[in-house]
Amino acid sequence: MWQRDCSSDGVFNITMATRDQLGDRRAYVRFNSAGQFWASLDRVEQVVVRNLSVSGVLVEVPAGLKSMQIAQIALQDDGPVIDAVARHASPASDEPREDRFLVGLEFFNLSEDEQANVARMVIDWNATPR
Repeated sequence: MWQRDCSSDGVFNITMATRDQLGDRRAYVRFNSAGQFWASLDRVEQVVVRNLSVSGVLVEVPAGLKSMQIAQIALQDDGPVIDAVARHASPASDEPREDRFLVGLEFFNLSEDEQANVARMVIDWNATPR
């Protein structure tokens, strides 16, 4: 339902009724997208690396990142970004109120340079005492 009023100075004021269905109490217009739209959330977070290999990494993350499916990882400051997919998630400890999780990420689509860089990092990782 459209309503159009003309003011004394010739300016039209247009009002559109958004709740024209019987029983609809929504405060805002709702659009039925029927799966037509996709969204992603970009979030930058520093995480603790628990294990590193040439094929992936095990990281400790806050609870909000437990449900991630795909990640982009920079293993060094200003280093190349590596694409990874989440393959595993579990609580970091047996504490019932634990809000940290271990997430296993598998690297994919690595270029030869990225593979060599990760291999060097694995060697450095294994040489560092923990």
